[in-house]
Amino acid sequence: MKAKGEEAEASFRAWLNQSGVAFLYVEQSPMNVPDRLRGRIKRPDYLVGIPHAGMMAFDVKAKSLYDEQMLFEVGEVDKLACFEAFFHMTVNFACLDLEDPDHFYWVPLRALIGCPIERRGKVRVFAFPASHALKVEMTERFLEAYGRFSLKSLGI
Repeated sequence: MKAKGEEAEASFRAWLNQSGVAFLYVEQSPMNVPDRLRGRIKRPDYLVGIPHAGMMAFDVKAKSLYDEQMLFEVGEVDKLACFEAFFHMTVNFACLDLEDPDHFYWVPLRALIGCPIERRGKVRVFAFPASHALKVEMTERFLEAYGRFSLKSLGI
């Protein structure tokens, strides 16, 4: 699973590079989190600069679709929500289905908050319909996708 996640992150990084936007990869060492927040906060993988607007954070995931839904672990969502609250930064998931790697699905963290929690085996998850995510083609540039994402967020 770790190798799939690294493959998804490498695809996202290559796409950001081709898009020409400024971005930072967030190193995931436990030493770069304050002691009191260890185990309570999760850092996203990338911070992406949006000219004249600010920044967006992305946590990149390799996800398979199950009945046209993506599953997100409740604990991980809670820890990213903690990051979002402390740093006042919008967090999104960028999900890549390695079986169909021509696009990412962008899922806003906030779209998961308040959704019903399901049990899949022993794991508590949010099930999010792929049709509600923004489908971003790898041939599309980041700022084009961001524009569509903004319009979708406004319900336009």
